[in-house]
Amino acid sequence: MPSVALCQLPIPRQNFGRRTGNIPLGAACLKLAVKDIPNAAVQILPQDLAAYLGDAALAEHLSGFKADIYGFTVFSWNLQRSLYVAEKLKRAGNCRIVFGGPEITPDNDLAHSPFVDFYAYGEGEAIFRRLLQDADAWSAGSGAEGAAGWFRTAESPYLGGLIDPSIENLMLLETQRGCPYRCGFCFYKKSRQGLVFAEANNLLRAVAWAAEKRIAEIYLLDPSLNARPRLKELLAEIARLNSGRGIRLFSEIRAEAVDDELADRLAAAGFYWFEIGLQSTNPKALKLMNRPTRLRRFVEGAQQLKARGITPSIDLIIGLPGDDLQGFRRSVDFVADHGLQDDVQIFPLSILPGTDFRRRHRELGLLFENHPPYTVTSSRGFGPEDFLQAYDYAESRLDTVFFPLPDLDVSWRVDAAGEVGAATDLRIAIGGGRYVAKLMLNRKRPLDEIRRLAGQLTQPYQLLVGNRIGAAYLKSVLAIITAENPFTPLEVVFFEPSEPPRSCALLADLHLRRPHFLDGDLRFLFAKPGNRAVLFTLVSVDRRPRFQGDMERQVFWWRKPMLPELEDLQEFEDLDGVLIDAPASAAKIRAWQDRLGRDAAEKHHISFADARLQQRWVVLASPDEYVENVMRWEV
Repeated sequence: MPSVALCQLPIPRQNFGRRTGNIPLGAACLKLAVKDIPNAAVQILPQDLAAYLGDAALAEHLSGFKADIYGFTVFSWNLQRSLYVAEKLKRAGNCRIVFGGPEITPDNDLAHSPFVDFYAYGEGEAIFRRLLQDADAWSAGSGAEGAAGWFRTAESPYLGGLIDPSIENLMLLETQRGCPYRCGFCFYKKSRQGLVFAEANNLLRAVAWAAEKRIAEIYLLDPSLNARPRLKELLAEIARLNSGRGIRLFSEIRAEAVDDELADRLAAAGFYWFEIGLQSTNPKALKLMNRPTRLRRFVEGAQQLKARGITPSIDLIIGLPGDDLQGFRRSVDFVADHGLQDDVQIFPLSILPGTDFRRRHRELGLLFENHPPYTVTSSRGFGPEDFLQAYDYAESRLDTVFFPLPDLDVSWRVDAAGEVGAATDLRIAIGGGRYVAKLMLNRKRPLDEIRRLAGQLTQPYQLLVGNRIGAAYLKSVLAIITAENPFTPLEVVFFEPSEPPRSCALLADLHLRRPHFLDGDLRFLFAKPGNRAVLFTLVSVDRRPRFQGDMERQVFWWRKPMLPELEDLQEFEDLDGVLIDAPASAAKIRAWQDRLGRDAAEKHHISFADARLQQRWVVLASPDEYVENVMRWEV
């Protein structure tokens, strides 16, 4: 029986320690599906390693499994990186590679690679069993099989210890597979023509397990929770198990399905948030996407949730066929006019593989990027500039920002005071290893040392550059570390440079694979397309703004004797943040954080020189955004 290692790579982030939601539920279901096969040896790459290792460290760790088969769960955000890691593993030894997941469809040519031996379309449990038991099955190169009732009767893999929920204190729970709707932009239905529902007893055992383990949140993965038969009875049982409201639940639902009784039962069960896909109010767009919507009932259902303290998070899409800029603005106005603007998510249309819009994109007049996330660039109703105007209007009307800059973290030391010129690398302990999250370049280090450290970098990582480093040497270092980590986002932080860095020249010497996923995903962070995977930050006591181009920011270095008050911070609103490096004790800084806390964080980008104080700050300022127990800083 061959040995197997399964891996799922995360959405790339620009701040280390942010929650990724990269829970390998698919891999755990595969392992559960073969537990009755004698000698089936299946390992799953732990969530913390998958989420926070750079490319080189990740490939090295996976190769250490010495598996006969490596399986990757593939989404749009990790397709190209998964292909890269698969090639590394293939070249390192005699192994087989299998790809599955939502991104693996017969029409997705980008997934084709000589280094992938098998593509599994749709649900994977049955085909995974066949690949492990029948060596001849590999010869087909691809295939799809139904779940054959496996999902309906299977228990949650959490109960068998196949997933560790402690990383984000979150449990993923499937109650159904398939989707009753056939929206043109969506691939939720995957290869399944109908719906199948997990047995209620298994679901309730999973909820009881979560309550016993004090899991904070459960995310029900259903595309439309309302499609489940006898949902109200199930909610009543969940309410009984979660009577103390120790677990917060969230999911997706059609607002039109929510009546008073259902809203009451959802609240009693412990639901606090629902993603609700409105997408558009334009009748022509709704018809073309095959999504009939009763707008009056939509509003009534969403407001019934809101009245019970459940946040309705409304989705809108820019660039839909049949829509135009004026139509999109009317959709935004519809949301705001009905008091549903508390949590709105707005996405540019993606033409995903396997969808109706992908098959009909020429007929519908959709032009889109041919790389993930397959963003539409123009349509019959939207020109390139209309997307920017749409976001501008939505941000103004809804009083929010849809593409904020990454959180400010330019910390560079641990515990002890000192100068940047004497600082050392800062490391993170993950999975028994120590990895470099902040690579200090305050002197000319041997390039052989840089090559060794390039294999130990996290995802993302920072290069902290002192003022004695010349441009030529810096380019050499950047070329080495990005060649080893071509899909890992990074930030280059300059401390008191003699002149503003030439970021465009530095970008030209990087070996990042372009276009990077973030280049498309954060396309509308700035007006012009281009780099979104590398951030450049200048830290200086000189407060004159001089470094504020695309993916550039300038931060004031607060080294004054006293800690700033809110009115002091207001003096730097023309800059991108403040690094607090005052000669105050850690106790005084912690007291300052507690006193000003959210007020300061909501109005200003703030960082602290000490990495442990910075860790405390981000958890205080953004309590649901970071994984505190991952940020274990070491020198």
